[in-house]
Amino acid sequence: MADPVVLYEVKDQIAFITLNRPEKRNAVNSELCVELAKAWKRFEQDPDARVAILSGAGKGFSSGMDQNVAPETLDREAYYQATRANGITIFKPIIGAVHGFALGTGYSLAVKACDLTIAAEGTQFGYPESRVGNAGVIPYVPYMHFKRNLEFMLTAQWIDAQKAYEWGMVNKVVPEAELMTEAIKWAEIIKKNAPLTLRAIKYGQYRGVDEAARQLTKEAEWEFEHFIRPQWESEDRKEGARAYFEKREPQFKGK
Repeated sequence: MADPVVLYEVKDQIAFITLNRPEKRNAVNSELCVELAKAWKRFEQDPDARVAILSGAGKGFSSGMDQNVAPETLDREAYYQATRANGITIFKPIIGAVHGFALGTGYSLAVKACDLTIAAEGTQFGYPESRVGNAGVIPYVPYMHFKRNLEFMLTAQWIDAQKAYEWGMVNKVVPEAELMTEAIKWAEIIKKNAPLTLRAIKYGQYRGVDEAARQLTKEAEWEFEHFIRPQWESEDRKEGARAYFEKREPQFKGK
């Protein structure tokens, strides 16, 4: 029997949620999306959990979308629930404990799906979607300056944890050996605060900055037809995947 792709365990009012595809660098596929969406819902409804810590098993947090899987096979509803639930349906605090790499969808999970993010020294953050010719429609929210956000996404260049801290993507950088200890320390502080007040604070903050994401979710079909399906059906996507596996520069044609 295969191991679960997402682990869920509660200790002392802290829910430990772990991406568990280490042999695939925790690459995101439909199964992981479905199970992570279930984990978020379970956490929100779990009376024994006050705060969650999201981490990745193995050598890194997540390498992003699984490039071995055709994107059109992705369960889009599960994807939205797994990656965009925070601040919209999930109002308990979430801490990201990130190491190794957080790329593409992995970056979204590490930064946008978590309220606070602690990164291990040397962790690499990147949004390589423009290098493989496949991305969703990502609304801007002020985790970092607008120009920095565009630089990060348009250039597809990776940045290390220290630069991510300077740009406002993460809250703290620590040695990797201290990563989980630090995340638990923050969780211990937060879990002692009033749960209903924490929910109210989180709701108020996300209501302001994630209004675009809320509207985008309502318009998911329009988004899919105008921006995502054209990518999935393009020759550029096929070329991007080939180049990724062949470790060469892609030759995009815009079609």
